[in-house]
Amino acid sequence: MNHWLILLTSLSPLLAEIPPYDISSDLSSDTANYDGDVLVLKGNVTLDHDLGQMKAEIATLNKGEPTLEFSSILLQREVSIFFQSQGKLFSDQAFFDFQTLTGEVSSKEYPVIYKGKDLDLFCRKIDLSLNKEGMNFKISNLVAQKEVHIDYLTDFHIDCDKALYEGDALTATGKGLSTVTHLDDRVDAKKITLDLKTNLLLLESPKGTLSSLFFPDDPNRKCQFASHLLTWDHQNDLLILKGGVVIHDPLLGTLIGENIFSLKQKKHFGKRTIQSIETEGKTILSSNTSESLTSYGTLKLDRDELLVTCESPPDKQLKYENKELLLFADTARIEYTLQGFELKPQAIYLDGNVQFFSHDLSRPLRKGIADHVVHDPLSMETHLLADGENSVLFWDEEKKLRLSAPEILITHDGEEEVVKGIGTVRFTFTEEEGKRIDELLPQRDTK
Repeated sequence: MNHWLILLTSLSPLLAEIPPYDISSDLSSDTANYDGDVLVLKGNVTLDHDLGQMKAEIATLNKGEPTLEFSSILLQREVSIFFQSQGKLFSDQAFFDFQTLTGEVSSKEYPVIYKGKDLDLFCRKIDLSLNKEGMNFKISNLVAQKEVHIDYLTDFHIDCDKALYEGDALTATGKGLSTVTHLDDRVDAKKITLDLKTNLLLLESPKGTLSSLFFPDDPNRKCQFASHLLTWDHQNDLLILKGGVVIHDPLLGTLIGENIFSLKQKKHFGKRTIQSIETEGKTILSSNTSESLTSYGTLKLDRDELLVTCESPPDKQLKYENKELLLFADTARIEYTLQGFELKPQAIYLDGNVQFFSHDLSRPLRKGIADHVVHDPLSMETHLLADGENSVLFWDEEKKLRLSAPEILITHDGEEEVVKGIGTVRFTFTEEEGKRIDELLPQRDTK
């Protein structure tokens, strides 16, 4: 018959022989007291259990049923546990009930500390659920509560009210919002899930700040954003935003969309800055100077190139508008320049089946057709261009002006606008041109 094996550095000879009982654990301590049901160990206690190695200043072990070594174990003062599966735990007190397969770990003077795969977890209390496989015990999950703080890898930190750690996933929730901080980035969310197998962070209803696109060292120019869902792939420096997306950068303006936004980061002087933004579906880019670009296909922003490009789907043209004009086209390209601490568009290119209209509905209508438009926002000079044998068509209701030419240049002389045809110019339309102009109406945004 097996006996409890008790390795004690200082033990009374009367306690050297413990009544027979089926046990596979090794114990050691400075002193021990056993009354037939309860074994109390004090001083440098070490307990090798199927769950893992346990250490404390005091351990109280209750006798178990025939299928159990102990029905429960209570560890007190300077508790440390090294689990067989994975992870280490440090606390003031730990209690394990092997009949209900539960455990509770707590600390009063300092946080409970759990060290697992790629993360360190700090809190006031942890509830454990156990699994029994044969004679072995394993942790099925742990629930951390009260002032929960998680350090993940080097630069990620999560703060929440409650965290569930199960398998390869950790989920942060609570009554309030949970928070992820990463270098200068901060994101609040209703729920945060960390997948340790894929190294992905999934945030529900995220809202936060990222380093400025153009001045990452300036804390007053941070990029703000919100969406329904955020997937953070830190290994590839990629953030995917979905649903109800709003991104505001003090220099660029505001991006709004309902579908997918991909934000690519890169390391810049020890910080992670947004290198590029790509969007799918309807996206509105509004500048700080009352200009906007509406894309229904793909829109891409390249930070290093100071460039925005946009392509529309076959059934819906993109839209560009300012105080004066409303234009539609198949593709767009906006080139920016940094002037001191200001970002300004220096050239706007619209290509493919371009239609343009005067934007001020209180004034007489102007409209036209071109293959290409090149607009300089600084000089307010606009070139309307046609391909091959095509012609640019321009019609001004107020001035009763009809103009057909390979190129039309629109400039400003003070407050006066000057419209000039270049090349072979006609001041009348052919029957076909007149029909095209008459049928030309602004597209309505129905979605």
